[in-house]
Amino acid sequence: MPSSVPNYSVVIPANNEADNIGPLIGEICATLESQSFEIICVDDGSDDGTAETLGKLAKDIPELTFTRHAASAGQSSAIVSGVRQARAAVIITLDGDGQNDPADILALLARFNEAPD
Repeated sequence: MPSSVPNYSVVIPANNEADNIGPLIGEICATLESQSFEIICVDDGSDDGTAETLGKLAKDIPELTFTRHAASAGQSSAIVSGVRQARAAVIITLDGDGQNDPADILALLARFNEAPD
């Protein structure tokens, strides 16, 4: 992982998303390629190989880190775990099932950056 503090942290809670998590992370990386970002995935006690998939992805994607809950504690708990690890001041959350389109992140950030402090 890069040593500098990223501008954005993307936190993804995931439970049994082995088939979805790779494409989702790929889309996030493509969307944010010109940005300074990190991706934090929290595997919430999956039993389908999600942790193994994340481990393989993390070897090739320096922006990606992940942690694992030994047992499922729920989406909110997984988000809290990810937020606690986040290094950026701006945190973006996306569901691990791909329900949220990563392409929407740039529009969200544009609106955020237009807002008065």
